[in-house]
Amino acid sequence: MKKIVIFIWLSIFIQCQTQNIKNTIIDSRFEVFDRNLDKSRVDKIDGLTHIIYTGGETGYSEVGYNTNHYFMYVKNFYSSKNIENKGWAFNQGAPVGIWYYFDEKGKLIKEENKDEGYSFTPEDIIKYCKKNNIELSKGYHERDGYQTSVYKNELDGKKVWLISYLASLNKQEKEVKLTLDGQTGKVIKREEFPYDSY
Repeated sequence: MKKIVIFIWLSIFIQCQTQNIKNTIIDSRFEVFDRNLDKSRVDKIDGLTHIIYTGGETGYSEVGYNTNHYFMYVKNFYSSKNIENKGWAFNQGAPVGIWYYFDEKGKLIKEENKDEGYSFTPEDIIKYCKKNNIELSKGYHERDGYQTSVYKNELDGKKVWLISYLASLNKQEKEVKLTLDGQTGKVIKREEFPYDSY
C-alpha cells in the first residue's frame, strides 16, 4: 500500500512539473516585465523549465524552455517594460502558432498566425523527425554541441520547412540540410556537407 501511495504521489509530481511550460499563457493579454535585472542576463530554473531573462537599453525578454518540449515560449518587452510581442517557437528555430504584437502603450495591434500557408504543421515536423531518426532538441542547451534546427522560408513562391541536423554517413559526420514542402512535407531538396566539431 505504501508503494502505491508513493507511486501515485510521484506520478502527480512529475505531471505537475511537465505542466509548467504548458500552463504558460501566451494570449492577447497585456503584460509588463516584472523583473529588476542587476545584470544583462539572469537564468532561473523553475521545475523542469529553464527561464532566461535578458535586458538592455532597447528592451527586455523572457524565454522559457521545458526539458520535455520541442518548443519554447518567447516574450519581448519594450524598454518601458510593456509587452511588445509574444508567442511560441521551436527550441532551435522558427516561430509557430499565433504571435501577438502590441504598441508601446500595450494595445494589441496584430495577431499573426505563423503557421498560415503550412498544411504540414509543426506537429507533422516532429512526427517526420521521429520517423526519420532526426533528433530534435528538447529543453535548453547551452554550448551543448550541434542542435537540430527547424526554420520556415519561401522557395519559388512556396512555403517550405528547412531542417538542419547531423547524421553519420559512411562513418563520417555530415550536416544534412533538408527542404520540405510546407503543404505536403515532401522532400524538395537534400544537401550534405562535411561537419567538423572543433
